[in-house]
Amino acid sequence: MDARTAYVSMICGGDAYVPGLETLGRSLLETGTRIPRVALVTRDVSPGARAKLGAQGWRLREVEPIGNPRGDVLLPRFANVFTKLRVWELDDYDKVVFLDADTIVLQNIDELFDRPSLAAAPDFLLPDRFNSGVMVVEPASAVLAKMLARLPELMSYDGGDQGFLNEFFDWYASPPEHRLPAAYNTHQFIFQFIAAHHLLRERLLGGIKIVHYTVQKPWREVAIVGGSQLWWDVYDRVHPEQLAAWRRQLHALEDWSFNRVVSVLTG
Repeated sequence: MDARTAYVSMICGGDAYVPGLETLGRSLLETGTRIPRVALVTRDVSPGARAKLGAQGWRLREVEPIGNPRGDVLLPRFANVFTKLRVWELDDYDKVVFLDADTIVLQNIDELFDRPSLAAAPDFLLPDRFNSGVMVVEPASAVLAKMLARLPELMSYDGGDQGFLNEFFDWYASPPEHRLPAAYNTHQFIFQFIAAHHLLRERLLGGIKIVHYTVQKPWREVAIVGGSQLWWDVYDRVHPEQLAAWRRQLHALEDWSFNRVVSVLTG
């Protein structure tokens, strides 16, 4: 693998997503990859969080935030998401795989570096558009400059980076190698639905490579849409000192509740 490659993620707007980044980093390490990990951080990420992430092997790169030019955002956390565009500034790398801090990796995905830029998986709700939580990118500052110039004018259907990027890149009309299988960006409720259904579990579960916690973040709230125990199992290997039997039972119960709903719906 070329030395000028990296896995990249981002946290901004404080320390709220530090547990997600810790867990993502651990999940990557457990796949056996030797490719470095780079974390984009804004100035409001605390020194303590930076020290923790650095000790876990993340190469920190401070970036300037990019404000959301729109007021009609779907969620308050979308105020900071345009900072993700800074991944195109990393032109000391030939190619990077960007992973949102609310993803975990279940299998080695180094083969993604063989994909062209921009490569991404379809979004669950709008399969003719890509989900920006997992992207193969060839950084270029000139591309970022074009993005920033068009930021005020391009429509974003979700009020965030994903809608903007889908307007900027004509992904759906791209050759097939730009379109990643859904296994590289599986929403946690889809993962749990597959895990709960005996036929789907047998045929599909083993192929899932990345789980994306798009709806609820396990470390921030009680999760009722699945994948809770999967995420916490990885986090507990980062912080074994925090492991508690009652918490493991709680996360198992969260997933069991979702499984019961699946059982009712599928008979």
